[in-house]
Amino acid sequence: MTDEKAKILVIDDDPDFRDAVTAILTSGGYRVVPATGPEDGKAKLLSERPDLILLDIMMDSLFDGYVLCHAVKTAPEFESVRATPIVFVSAVKDIAGARFGFQGGGEGLSEPDDYIDKPVKPAVLLARVQSLLAKK
Repeated sequence: MTDEKAKILVIDDDPDFRDAVTAILTSGGYRVVPATGPEDGKAKLLSERPDLILLDIMMDSLFDGYVLCHAVKTAPEFESVRATPIVFVSAVKDIAGARFGFQGGGEGLSEPDDYIDKPVKPAVLLARVQSLLAKK
């Protein structure tokens, strides 16, 4: 990668979370594009062409993140950004005591590239982002 830092799209309906993650990523030298939900996220994904996506699972509905992840990885409209790594960031474990059991292909859904539990630890977030971007 050149001196220009990667652009990260943060799709989450919680403005406090977006602000906190933006501060963490900016401190790590990344450029951040915030999106308020799935529809805003789709538009910004296509217009901004980020290097990585941080995606909340539960927004307007319980499965918004899963649906958007699957669309990005399979729908023709997202073919140009299909290789963009997607990281689920969710409080599911905190709320339910466990993550959703993700069966991937058996359910007909595409898997994310990584998963980070909320609340996010800054060092963990920055390390995971750096690791995924290094694989690109």
